[in-house]
Amino acid sequence: MKNLLFLLLFGIFISCTKLSPKEKELQVSLNKNLNLQLSETVRQANTVMPFNEFRQQFNHISVVYLQNGCNPCYPKFIEWQNKVDSLDTPFDYTVLFIIGGEEYSEFMKNVLDIEYVEDKFYTIMDSEFRFLENNKDIPRWIIDSSILIDSENKIKMVGAPWLNEKIA
Repeated sequence: MKNLLFLLLFGIFISCTKLSPKEKELQVSLNKNLNLQLSETVRQANTVMPFNEFRQQFNHISVVYLQNGCNPCYPKFIEWQNKVDSLDTPFDYTVLFIIGGEEYSEFMKNVLDIEYVEDKFYTIMDSEFRFLENNKDIPRWIIDSSILIDSENKIKMVGAPWLNEKIA
């Protein structure tokens, strides 16, 4: 009888638990593929490498979407450059900035007008804004939050890794 009562209470508890719309979107988006087919090359500061070579080097990538001309995006770029170094990251992890806009040099000029940072991570310039179009089934708030992907481009986490000690 105790087991039946326990099962009944457990069933009521589960059925009463409702997810918020954002939690539902997050749940649906986890393990979805993130489409990164934007460019055949990736830039790291002044060095360019083939995208395939880049992708083979890293099993986990934090993808950070920014736009040139977006004033909050420049401090976000600076924050990522400064904070990732404080984390204990594995050798097969990096950050990939996808920047909606024409010129890398223009984006970096706007960043450097705020604060000097060494651009030590990877960048793809998305001049045609295909990243958003290619990933339109992923809510924009998730894309804007940054996304951790695995070696198969599946979404594993949303948000900056330093925001939660467990995640870091």
